[in-house]
Amino acid sequence: MSELHIEETIDFRSSEPIYDYYVAGPFFTDDQMKSMERLERVLHDRHKSTFMPRFRSNIAQDGVQGCFDKNLEGIRQSRIVIVNVVDQDPGTLFDMGYAYALGKPIYVYAEGIMPGDKMNLMISRGAKAVLTGPADLEALLDSGETAAVQIDEY
Repeated sequence: MSELHIEETIDFRSSEPIYDYYVAGPFFTDDQMKSMERLERVLHDRHKSTFMPRFRSNIAQDGVQGCFDKNLEGIRQSRIVIVNVVDQDPGTLFDMGYAYALGKPIYVYAEGIMPGDKMNLMISRGAKAVLTGPADLEALLDSGETAAVQIDEY
């Protein structure tokens, strides 16, 4: 019988997601932070486990590659992805595309969007639903349903 060496062990990550939600969105301005906090509050109040890059990744600590890798792993380990499209942050849109390619369900959080407002079809069509703010997210989490907002896709 051979002796097991630490170097020979494999990575025992679960194939099952460990987070309910990966929460993507910008957090560089006061308005972006407030929007993220409203979204996060709903998930927190409903006891959802989350991977939030703004709390999990730190360029100064993890380095650029470390942040990139950590965020991708967070998406892979999450059941659902919510993207806050306030200001159409490029990193958030990248997260959405990566999640879509993995077959993850995606919800677009477009706080304040009104019927008839414009949204790029790659964003709207890549999502299960467009949520107009905290009330829509609450409805989705409480009932599994949300009202569709009629947007003008371009």
